Amino acid sequence: MKRPYYLFSSGRLKRQHNTLALEKTSGERLPDDSPEDEGVPSSLPDGGRTQFPIESVDSLFLFGEIDINSKLITFLGQQGVPAFFFDYYGNYSATLYPRENLLSGRLRIQQAHHYLSPKRRLTLAKAFVEAALFNIERVIKYYQPRLEGDAQQETQATLQALVRDRGALPLTTDIFTLMAVEGRIRDRYYKLWPHFLGKEVASKFPMNKRERRPPSNELNALISFGNSLCYSTVVRQIYRTALDPTIAFLHEPGDRRFSLSLDIAEIFKPLLVDRAIFRLLKTGEINSKHFEKHLGGCYLSDAGRKIFVQHWDERLSKTVHHRALDKKVSYERLIRLECYKLIRHLSDPAGNTYQGLHMWW
Repeated sequence: MKRPYYLFSSGRLKRQHNTLALEKTSGERLPDDSPEDEGVPSSLPDGGRTQFPIESVDSLFLFGEIDINSKLITFLGQQGVPAFFFDYYGNYSATLYPRENLLSGRLRIQQAHHYLSPKRRLTLAKAFVEAALFNIERVIKYYQPRLEGDAQQETQATLQALVRDRGALPLTTDIFTLMAVEGRIRDRYYKLWPHFLGKEVASKFPMNKRERRPPSNELNALISFGNSLCYSTVVRQIYRTALDPTIAFLHEPGDRRFSLSLDIAEIFKPLLVDRAIFRLLKTGEINSKHFEKHLGGCYLSDAGRKIFVQHWDERLSKTVHHRALDKKVSYERLIRLECYKLIRHLSDPAGNTYQGLHMWW
C-alpha cells in the first residue's frame, strides 16, 4: 500500500536501480536564506543510508536539506510521485509535480468555462465558503458545551454571527464580498481559541490575531505550518484526478501556485489543521521548547515539526463511516471524494450541483 514519506534528514536523495535511497548527512543545517550561502550542502555525508521501495511511495515531503538530480526527477515523474519541499523554517516552498497522466481536455475546458462565467464561478465559490463556515460551526459547537460564563456567551455570539453570515451567503453577489465574510468569521473564530485551549494552555500560547508572514507567535506558527501541510495534501489528491490545480474559483488563479488546492483546503482546515493544533497543545505533546524565533518570526523547531507531522499522518488515516457510501473512509480519502464531487459538478452542474463537505460526526 502506498503512503506519503516525510523525510526530516538532510542528504542526497537518489534513484538506486528501481528504488529510492537517501544518503544522509550530519551536522547543523544552515538557513536557506543565509546571505553567505553558496549553494553547497550544510553538512557532510555520515555514511548513513535509508532505502525505500518506490512501489510504497505515494508522495514525498522533504523537510531536510535534500540534494537531488535529474535522474531522480525523471524517475519520480515516471512513477507519478509528487515531492513537496519545505524550507529551513518549515514553510512550504515548492512542489515537484510530475507530468499528469489523468488528462481530460473536456474537463479542463469545463473548469475554465466555470471560472470565466461570473455566475458559475460565484456558485462554486459560495459552496466552498459555505462548507468552510459549516465546519467551523461544528468545531465551535463541539467546545461550546464545555465552556462557562463569559466564554460561553462570547462563543454563542460568534455562533449567531456565523449562522447569520452563512445564511446570507446566497445573497452575495461577488467574490470579494464572499472572501470578506469568510475572513471576518475566521477572525472571530480565532479569538475563541483561548477559550477552547483552556486558561493554562492559553496563557502559554496567546492568540491576539492571525499573522502570517512571518508568524508572530507560537500559535500563528502552528496554524501556518498546519495550513502548509493541508495545501500540499490537497495538491496530492488533486494530482490523482483530472482536475487542473491552477484553475480555482474562490481564490484568484495566479502564476506558480495551485490555487484550486487553496479552495478545497478551506473546507478541511477546521477538521484537519485546527483540531490537530488543539490536540497537540492540550495534551502537551507540543510545548514552548518546540519553537524558535528568527528574524522577527516564530517557527516550529525541527523536533516540533516531527511531532506535528506524525500526528498529521495519523489524523489523515483516521476513518469515519461515510453515510452515502456505507463504508469507512479515511480523512484523506474525503479530500479525494471532494475532488470527484467537483468533477461531477463541472460535467453536469444542473444534475450534480456541488456542495462542500459538511462534517456529520
